[in-house]
Amino acid sequence: MRYLPILEELFNSDSVFFLMIGFVIAIIVGAAAKRRKIAVIALAASAAVYGLCELFMNIGTSYLSEILLLIVGTAAIGCVIGNLICIAAQAPETT
Repeated sequence: MRYLPILEELFNSDSVFFLMIGFVIAIIVGAAAKRRKIAVIALAASAAVYGLCELFMNIGTSYLSEILLLIVGTAAIGCVIGNLICIAAQAPETT
């Protein structure tokens, strides 16, 4: 059983392209979000998608499903990074 195969593949291949796609999507969504709460929810959803992809990659079903999980998981890592940047860039909320 391999641990964190998506991260391993990210560092060993040219799948950075999918990471950048997720990053751009997260920046666009984060810029459109007016509240920090929405950005935190998007961050949690992205992290959950990545975690599920890692979990299912370890099950090892078919080659096609592993490729799809790799693409979605790598894009989810990009979304996590983009959401963290958006959260850090937003001004603190005042009540």
